[in-house]
Amino acid sequence: MNTLFAQTSFWYDFSGTASLEINYTNNTRPNACKVSSYKMFPEEYTDIIDTLSSGFGKKTYKIPVSGPQSVTLTLPGIEVPILLIPGASLACAVDFSDIKNVKFQTADSLSLINGYLLKKKFLSSSPVKNKSSEASPPAGYLTSYSAKMNDLYQKEMLFFDQNKDELPKWFQTHEYWNIRYADASARMNTVVSREISIQKAESIPPNYYSFLDALPVGNQSAKNNYKYYLFLYELFNKRLKEKKFAGCKSADWLPFHICQAEMELSGDVLDMYKAWAIQLVFNQYNRDVAKEYLKQNSNIFRDPVWLEKLQLSLKSKEKFLEKNKPAPNFVLTDLKDSLTSLKSMKGNVVVLSFWFAGCKPCIEEFPFENALAEKFRDQQVKIVNVCVNTTEENWRRYSERFGLKTINLWANPQWEKSVIEKYDLTVFPKYVLLDKNLNAVDTSAERPSQGLENQIMTLLNQ
Repeated sequence: MNTLFAQTSFWYDFSGTASLEINYTNNTRPNACKVSSYKMFPEEYTDIIDTLSSGFGKKTYKIPVSGPQSVTLTLPGIEVPILLIPGASLACAVDFSDIKNVKFQTADSLSLINGYLLKKKFLSSSPVKNKSSEASPPAGYLTSYSAKMNDLYQKEMLFFDQNKDELPKWFQTHEYWNIRYADASARMNTVVSREISIQKAESIPPNYYSFLDALPVGNQSAKNNYKYYLFLYELFNKRLKEKKFAGCKSADWLPFHICQAEMELSGDVLDMYKAWAIQLVFNQYNRDVAKEYLKQNSNIFRDPVWLEKLQLSLKSKEKFLEKNKPAPNFVLTDLKDSLTSLKSMKGNVVVLSFWFAGCKPCIEEFPFENALAEKFRDQQVKIVNVCVNTTEENWRRYSERFGLKTINLWANPQWEKSVIEKYDLTVFPKYVLLDKNLNAVDTSAERPSQGLENQIMTLLNQ
């Protein structure tokens, strides 16, 4: 029996789910288990933290899945890459005496797919893990980075070619485009990330962008591939930065991206990208901008179901931390492994900056946050970064890479859920401004790059 994907009346299952069953043995002590996933639209993060008791047992988790979707199962000493599709039930066997020997126990081709992904991560002669993190700065400069990425890309494609015949046809197509678009996205993103980290534009080597020459922009066969939409996002950002407006009247981010999409894309891909772009602005940049754009352009979708789902999603996130009330306390880890509580900052104006590793808008604000920390260093002001949805290793790596000068805290699994819920973290970066009594003055404050300094000065002078 082969798993068929996208054979239903509609290719994208907005409310789909999949089941992941973990059967484990030889667990010598209680161990933490984490299941993480990201659904692109309507945006939904899944971050299930559980404990596997000693001995043997079974755990089953239901995960929101609207298309072929990557899931990460994290156990002590191992991260297992998993792919699920709507309606699927995948069982995996974990033997803690041989933790890397995970077995998938389904009768259909989903077992073959996930076996391939596991083999790709652990058993190939040249393992292909996170290409962008392996090859990214400090590689030194873009020439060496490009050479390293070329090598990784060739190895990944070779591994795919050697194993693709055992995989179902739909996944062969999915994986082929996943490799190509993920590679292209990483290369474009690295140029921007380096500019931010080194605080200056970097000379682009000749032919650096040659990977774009044979890569289709409009591609219906990649319409259910998240990496494809990341590629479109990076490509349109590149054009905007280079002022290649190509007939687009507005240089504002959202109208420009929608204009580019309308010129390059069609059908289902066009509807999906428009909905995702508007959702992205709402969740990560400016809610009012997204709502006003949608109000003025409600007829931009070919299929009205996208407008319906988008409006429902935006409405569901209209929640705010209550103003003029005490901010919920927390006790979080800093880079010296000490604990810092919010209560200890009473008597200062406090800015809480919530972010996660990989959040591009968050990274763009780091230099401005550092500037605020320097400006108010000798005054009763605390600029506090709070990192969520991120492993401790990645938090420390990002903190070092971008040289954060703020009070830099990490929400461990014991605090993470509480912080996310109490501060209504559906938008990143999110800034919360507190007065000297730690009452919430602005639960959705301006960004450091836009006007936060004036808000801080106003509070200081009261």
